[in-house]
Amino acid sequence: MRQYELAGITVATVKAFVLEEMAIAEDWDTQSLLLCMVYSIDDPSIKADALNHLLVMPGHSQHQAVTFEIQKLKSPTSIPYIRTVLESGFDFLSYTCSDDGVIAKWFSHALASIGTPEAIDLIKLYAKSGNAEVAEEMAYRLEKIEP
Repeated sequence: MRQYELAGITVATVKAFVLEEMAIAEDWDTQSLLLCMVYSIDDPSIKADALNHLLVMPGHSQHQAVTFEIQKLKSPTSIPYIRTVLESGFDFLSYTCSDDGVIAKWFSHALASIGTPEAIDLIKLYAKSGNAEVAEEMAYRLEKIEP
């Protein structure tokens, strides 16, 4: 039995439940528990869909953990969501107190892990970013994955 099933939530409703609750969760513990519900989803497409929506959702403090899970899942469906965050300029990630290069590193790893031509093209695009920190990180990752 999955964690979310103990709460009476089904695989069909877990994504909606997590997104609704994450939007109002104010403390780190609650957000972490909600993210654990997503981690326990067996269906990779449902799991990726929930993670993708959490990635672009402002107002919670779990974006690095979400990105790491996306990296492990390696779903090409995450690419447009990563693009959205890269295009955002990271304003909603200011709570991390991380430099843009550090945040870009999360996404460079995720894209490299996904590894599709579309993912690599996004790394190449941001290796030419006007943001020097983002460009440097993406160029570095590109050197690591291309011969």
